[in-house]
Amino acid sequence: MRWRAPDGAFAVLAGISDEGEEVVLVGALDHVHEGESVAVEGGWQRHPRHGWRFVAERTRVQEPASEQALLAYLGSVKHVGPRGAAWLLDRHGPEEVLAAVDRDPERVLREVPGIGPARIVAAVRSWEDQGALRAVRLFLEEHGVPAAVAARIYRAYGAGAIETLRTDPYALTELDGIGFATADALAQALGTPPDAPGRLEAGLRHALREAESDGHCHLPRAELEERARRLLGADADDRIDDLAARGRLVIEGERVFDPGMYAVERRLAGHVRALADDEPRLRLRAPRRPTSGFVPTDDQWAVVQAVLDHRLAILTGGPGTGKSQTMRTLVDLVQAEKGTVRLCAPTGKAARRLAEMTGAMATTIHRLLEYVPSEGFTRDADDPIPGTDVLIVDEASMLSVRLAEALLAAVGPRTHVLLVGDVDQLAPVGPGRVLDDLIESGRIPVVRLTEIFRQAARSLIVRAAHAVNHGKPPPTRAGPDDLRDFFLIARNGAHAIRDEVVSLATTRLPSHYELDPRAEVLVVAPMHRGPAGIDALNDELRARLNDDGRQVPGTPFRVNDRVLQTKNNHERELMNGEMGVIEHHDDEHDRVLLACDDGRRLTLPIAELDTMRLGHTVSVHKAQGSQAPAVVVVLHRGHHLMLTRNLVYTAITRAERVCVVVGEPAALHAALGRRDAHARHTRLSELLAA
Repeated sequence: MRWRAPDGAFAVLAGISDEGEEVVLVGALDHVHEGESVAVEGGWQRHPRHGWRFVAERTRVQEPASEQALLAYLGSVKHVGPRGAAWLLDRHGPEEVLAAVDRDPERVLREVPGIGPARIVAAVRSWEDQGALRAVRLFLEEHGVPAAVAARIYRAYGAGAIETLRTDPYALTELDGIGFATADALAQALGTPPDAPGRLEAGLRHALREAESDGHCHLPRAELEERARRLLGADADDRIDDLAARGRLVIEGERVFDPGMYAVERRLAGHVRALADDEPRLRLRAPRRPTSGFVPTDDQWAVVQAVLDHRLAILTGGPGTGKSQTMRTLVDLVQAEKGTVRLCAPTGKAARRLAEMTGAMATTIHRLLEYVPSEGFTRDADDPIPGTDVLIVDEASMLSVRLAEALLAAVGPRTHVLLVGDVDQLAPVGPGRVLDDLIESGRIPVVRLTEIFRQAARSLIVRAAHAVNHGKPPPTRAGPDDLRDFFLIARNGAHAIRDEVVSLATTRLPSHYELDPRAEVLVVAPMHRGPAGIDALNDELRARLNDDGRQVPGTPFRVNDRVLQTKNNHERELMNGEMGVIEHHDDEHDRVLLACDDGRRLTLPIAELDTMRLGHTVSVHKAQGSQAPAVVVVLHRGHHLMLTRNLVYTAITRAERVCVVVGEPAALHAALGRRDAHARHTRLSELLAA
């Protein structure tokens, strides 16, 4: 295997055809192992850089029959390895070895040299898991479903996976990363008719869940009907009322909700109302505005006063307006009065930056709420966050409805809360627009800082961000006292943009600013596809920065690769969007050492790398909440669907020391002309105003 995507959706393999010719196969081939024989359907394609390759649209793995295939299959069993595989093959013969192990895996595997009492349990479990996974894979292939999703299905359903799929193939739509199309292909192969009520209902619920990934908390009925029609190729309008009658959807007027999201949004509104309507609980002496050191402006002092006078307040403003100093003033004031302040942020790196800015301890929201995997948050209304007079939540623009509800539910009866965020950044990755809706409701006191401090105004990064936010071209000409930390490099065409970005990120910026190109230079781009997209840039950057890195077996990564977490791993407190560098691979224990950007060192099993991808280049959405000393922003007309001023503004404000925007002037012009890619269907503001 030359390369595979972390989500199993794509892989590049080197193979030998029946005629003995070397061929390169690309497609959903992550499940294919070295030595296996596969029958593939598809067609030839000429890649501009990599030459001819066969694009596999359908793949069927043959049972291991050749000695090479058997050795690969046996050797992949934990603690067996290549030597144990050769011993098993020699002992039982190629025609009987699989059946022999199947009949009594504990006895047969215990005989393998090197597998003693301490290893036999893990070896047997690995054999059983591999056999069960293979059965799921063959079941899917028999019914024309891509087998690349087999591992995900087996992890979710275990030994009963095949029975579950036969009984309710649409259960697959509940699994992350497996869409309706996969479940529908299996269902129809099993004989489900296109107009079956179960199919129509599954399509409706899937369309509503997919809307959440677009940021919506509900859909207008007409939009849900249209989304379902495109998905199903059939009219499912009548099933909406049937699902609502059974409690599987909620209808209010012309809006349709998933019951879970409906309840979460209403609970969040209840928490906000309770805080907003309550009397202040802080018992401090009359606060004195500092007259030496950092002297807050009238607006900054108004933030402190709002927190003291109300149990919920909001601070917003752009870069350079003094949000950090305002938070520090509040922290110092409360602590001087022997009060307790807690600070938190959505990600580990944001929390670390918050601690550096305020001089106080800060944690992730999940750690503050004492999240327990498979159980959820320990802190809630019945057991709130203890001993807290003031809770400061930074990067509040990243709060989804679900996370905001969990956080505010756990606020104690005497705690005052300050939400701090930049409403001009991108909306959160999850559903909702909590910070915007709270401000829009008029129910919460809000202070917006607009004055740019003199020191901050020297930075072209700060001035560029504010210019972009107002739809104006960013300044690039520095005055005599300015910091020349923002650059705009015009390049036309995706390949010219890519080459310039790679040169900057790997050589010029690290050399000029004395930075580690793997850990301190971040490239951000709007989209994954295309020669100037995230995927292509990651390939090019790794080829320059880590071409000789040692492969981590069973993964697409190498030691010294920079990686990005794509889903929340609550057990490790490794959240979606956090980044790090793989520093070491432990062959004996199948684990890696990850150096996280927030300073932590985590030891992770190989299996937990399947939620990661290369992170030399990331999307602007994934970069939100993080910063890097040097940031390179990619703007290409081919990404026009994503180009907005919010996106460019967010990208620029990720930079700490230097920001370079590389791209086409027409792409920047298009972005400056659009504020938001799309509106979100939410009702938090409406619930609070009622």
